[in-house]
Amino acid sequence: MVSTSSAPIGRADLLNHARERLAAGGSVVLCGPAGIGKSTILDALAVSEAEALVLRAAAAEAEADLPYLALVDLFDGAPDASDQLPAHLRAALDGALLRSALPATPHDQLAVRLAVLELFRILAAERPVLLILDDVQWIDEPSAGVLRFVSRRLGEVPVRVLAAERVPDGGAPSRLDLCPPPTVTLPVPPLPQSDVADLLRARFGAEAGRAHVQRIYEASAGNPLYAVELGRAIGSSSYPATDPLPVPERLRELLTARLASLPAIDRPALLVVAAAARPSLALLGACGLAEGLVEAALASGVLQVEADGVIRFSHPLLREMVYADATPAARRETHERLADTVTDPVDRARHLAAARPEPEEGLAECLADAASAARLRGAPAMAADLAALAAERTPRDTPGVAAVRRLSAAQYAYSAGSPADARRHATAALRDAADRRTRVGARLLLVEMSGEDHSNSGPLLDAAFVEAVDTPDLLAHVRLYKAVKAYWDGDGEAALAELKRAEEAAELCGDMERLVEVLSWRGNILLGTEGDEYLERAGKLARGLSLTPATVAARQVAAMSRLFKGETAEAVRRIEALRIAVERAGTVRDLAAVLVSVAGIYWRAGRCADALTAGRDCVRLYVDVETTPGPGYLVAALVEYAGGTATAAAGHADRGLAACLAAGDEDWIKLAHATSGLVHMLRGDPVAAAEAMREAYALDQRLGRLDPGILPWHADFVEALVGAGARAEATEVLEEVEQRARHLDRQVVFLGLARARAVLTAATGEAREGAEALHRAIEQWQEHPYPLELARAYYTLGGLERRAHRRGAARAALSEAVRRYAMADAHPWREVAAADLARLDGGRGAGLSETERRIVELVRAGATNREIARALFLSIKAVEANLTRLYRRLNVRNRSQLARFLDPE
Repeated sequence: MVSTSSAPIGRADLLNHARERLAAGGSVVLCGPAGIGKSTILDALAVSEAEALVLRAAAAEAEADLPYLALVDLFDGAPDASDQLPAHLRAALDGALLRSALPATPHDQLAVRLAVLELFRILAAERPVLLILDDVQWIDEPSAGVLRFVSRRLGEVPVRVLAAERVPDGGAPSRLDLCPPPTVTLPVPPLPQSDVADLLRARFGAEAGRAHVQRIYEASAGNPLYAVELGRAIGSSSYPATDPLPVPERLRELLTARLASLPAIDRPALLVVAAAARPSLALLGACGLAEGLVEAALASGVLQVEADGVIRFSHPLLREMVYADATPAARRETHERLADTVTDPVDRARHLAAARPEPEEGLAECLADAASAARLRGAPAMAADLAALAAERTPRDTPGVAAVRRLSAAQYAYSAGSPADARRHATAALRDAADRRTRVGARLLLVEMSGEDHSNSGPLLDAAFVEAVDTPDLLAHVRLYKAVKAYWDGDGEAALAELKRAEEAAELCGDMERLVEVLSWRGNILLGTEGDEYLERAGKLARGLSLTPATVAARQVAAMSRLFKGETAEAVRRIEALRIAVERAGTVRDLAAVLVSVAGIYWRAGRCADALTAGRDCVRLYVDVETTPGPGYLVAALVEYAGGTATAAAGHADRGLAACLAAGDEDWIKLAHATSGLVHMLRGDPVAAAEAMREAYALDQRLGRLDPGILPWHADFVEALVGAGARAEATEVLEEVEQRARHLDRQVVFLGLARARAVLTAATGEAREGAEALHRAIEQWQEHPYPLELARAYYTLGGLERRAHRRGAARAALSEAVRRYAMADAHPWREVAAADLARLDGGRGAGLSETERRIVELVRAGATNREIARALFLSIKAVEANLTRLYRRLNVRNRSQLARFLDPE
């Protein structure tokens, strides 16, 4: 596997499992086929090894006959302790390591074994030893004999082995005897599509579009080496979907032997299997090919028959090689034969397009119908490909007809999460359109794809309005977009006026989908009870309509409206039903948007593990399909803040803020600053939190859209201001937010605001009064619909009780906070609360090992890492690893904060 960092993409669980086994004193053998990523995982584990002496050997097939080469590699660069060996053992080892004549007799070979065993004992007496053996299947036999001998006799000597062995898919390693027991075997699995996408983006950047990734993933079967090589060979995300994949020579070398042994007479049958969507023995017979033509391929393992009778190539790359190596004429003949045989209209259209490259109206109509059928089946990506083919096969003397089909391709591609393809098709449709409906549709789609950047949408909307003015359904659509633009431009009154006109036009022509969209936007703008009524009405209407981006958005915001009212269970029920429907429809862009709400609802429902999964899926999709990934990064930051790690949350928050600033969307910029502030509060930095949240609050004020229920951050803002010493400002903000919450009836934020007021009260020297007020609020809100709000209240109460010198009450509150955070899988907050509880119970140094305590004391004294290493007889890497763990566990960010950790409270 190829990676740009020491942490391979998609291998976190495997790395953690391997580290746990190694830490327990066992050996680990990674196994899997070529290219699956074993060596990269070895590299990552080696880099993270801070305390052990790492000795490494990497065998190669061409060198497998060179005696003792693996031993030479292992001891190259290792500390020279051979002078501690007896003379006869040292002489034998020198021969094995090519420092003198090679050992020739059995007596000499035994001496080599004993010398290596004794040398490992000497080295391990100073520090643990980790042997890393890559490609053990090619380790030379003399070295393997030594390692077998040693592994059986090490006993309690702290020598571990981390090895990798190439085995076929599903195979078992054969050289476990080279490893000291106990040994665990860890098969390295293929990567899922999401990780292949991350890998390709890391290597090839924005060129790795969604359709591009899908194709490479299917061909590589999740093998990271294959995926990277195919990505390099394709080169561009616009690689034609109908062209065979170019299989690089490096990959051909791994597979070509399997095909070379097959008789030439089998090639036509193999080509049918490669070209068909669902090949089977029955299909071969229907195509006039005898079953015996694939017997050799089945016997050699090139082909496999599955339980349902479907024939598959044993690896997808074999299929690509067979298809790519066939002549264009042979491919066309095969597709024509399949078109005459298959009955599925989508499959038949696909084969006809591959068989007949010239324009033909009958074929174009067939492809357009197949595109519609594919879309109804929930396959918008396939629909986009078929509609684009329909436009290409449309005769050149009817460009207007081709434009209509291009617009369909654009709409399908946008739903499928391929904005680059959608923009290309929409631009072509606008250029060639012969009717105003197509031109208006193309312009509005281009406006839609501008995302948060509305700088160029004005001329497109003006031109669309001129053409739509006397057609009610078009006019309703254009007025809706004009309202959205007015809203983003900060003119709420103009937006509401346009929405009113759009509503009238939609009702006039009976366009219920547009009416749903208009009602949703009115609800979003109006906020509060009036806005909630519009959102509920829109959501109810949408449930009776087919799934489109407009109806998906309406149902989504209606679910969020329930969440803001505190009806968490109903919000979960609605958003889960919507997610299932959207996943079935295959509309990736809609799914990306829905996952924003899925993550947010799960988070507030106290299901942080589920929120974390949804948020990580969300950011991947946003990076794939949206004009700006900003919202996806912010969702990822919030779920990491709640249930992941503070470090990951900070990274996503920084990327989200940068992306939102680049896009210029002030609503998302506001949320980005607020999210950044929340993360700073988690990391114990109220000054930085206050600075970020001031930016968010200023935008709240300027935009006039302060709604404390949308994202619960205002209570943290007040706490941050108190922590930064700005009490007067904190009082002013708290009073305004409380007033706005009462006006909008956002009951869900009252506990958080009570928490903030208690902190403000305690800051004036009345810690007991603040603690008692917060205790009363907690009793009032024991059934709060957001579990994390209660956990946070108990955590804050613990701090206030401690300041009031009531240690028993503080311990009870902190223990309850830890319990509630644990129940919600809110790991970073549980760690923060547990650390406070530990300090309360045992002083600030409780829970630290003696080494960790000494490191903290030396940091306080101003010692460098090198000086600490020298004082404690540790390596510099070991000191760095200890410091990293201390930062994470104690929730500190730098040496100065760590230096203050042992100070008395």
